[in-house]
Amino acid sequence: MLFKYSKKDIFLVIVCLLNVSGFVLAANYYHGLSSVMKVILGVAFVCFYCTNYQCVSHNFIHNNFFTSDKLNFVFSLINSMAMGLPQTLYYQHHMNHHRYNNDKPAKGSETKDISSLYRYGKDGKEEGLLTYSFIGFFRIDLVSLAKRNKGDKRRLFYVELISVLIFWCVLIDINYKFFLMFYLPVWYLGQVAALMENYFEHYGAGVNDRKRDSVSCYNKFYNFLWFNNGYHQEHHFSPTTHWTEIEKVKDLLPKDRKIVDGAHFFNFPRS
Repeated sequence: MLFKYSKKDIFLVIVCLLNVSGFVLAANYYHGLSSVMKVILGVAFVCFYCTNYQCVSHNFIHNNFFTSDKLNFVFSLINSMAMGLPQTLYYQHHMNHHRYNNDKPAKGSETKDISSLYRYGKDGKEEGLLTYSFIGFFRIDLVSLAKRNKGDKRRLFYVELISVLIFWCVLIDINYKFFLMFYLPVWYLGQVAALMENYFEHYGAGVNDRKRDSVSCYNKFYNFLWFNNGYHQEHHFSPTTHWTEIEKVKDLLPKDRKIVDGAHFFNFPRS
C-alpha cells in the first residue's frame, strides 16, 4: 500500500505539488502577466499557503501520508519548498501549540503556547487580530524552534533547509524580479493568512479545557474544500485521528462549546 491511512491523502499531496510547480510556472511567465493577473495569482498563492499550513503540512505532521519512510522523507523536502520553511520548524511550532493549546497565563507570567492569542494580549484578553496576524511571524524564534529538533529530525531539518534554499535559487535564476516583487510578498502574506486562521480557530473559545478550547464549524462545503479542517475542537481533543475520520469525534464533545456557522473566517472579533 502506498498510503498509510487513506488514499484520499493523494489530494493533499496534489495541493503541495501544485504549489511548487505553480511558483516555477509563474516565475517563467512573470514578465508576460498583466497587473490584474499578478494580483489574482498572488491571492491564489496566499490561499495555497494557508491551505498548506492548515491542511497539508498540518495533517502530515499528525499522520505521515506514506507507508514508506523514504517517501515521507521526500515529501517533507518538497513540502518545505512549498512552504518556504523547513517542515520540521512548523512541526515544533505546532506541537508546542497542541501541548499548551492557547493557554492563558497567570498575571505576570508568559504563555507556554508561543502562538497563544493571550501571549501579547492586555488585561487578560486576547490580542487584536491585526497585530497577531501581521506581526506574529516576526515574533517567532526560528532558531529556538530549530534547536528543538534532535537526532533524525535535526538531520532532516538541515536537508529541508537546503531544499528550500535550492528552490529559492531556482526561482531567482529564472526571474529575480519575480522572487523579490512577487514571491517574497506572497510568502509573507501566506504566513499572515495562516496566523489569521489560527486566530479564528481559537478566538472566544474556553481556556484550560481540552473539550472547549477551540472553535469548530460544520459547514459541509467548507469542510469539503478544506479537508474537514472545520472540526478543529475535535482535532485538538483527538489529534491523531485522521482527517477522514475526525467527524466521529464530534459526539464525544459537549454541546455548550463555541461553534461558528459557515467557516472559521466568520469568527471575527466583534469589538
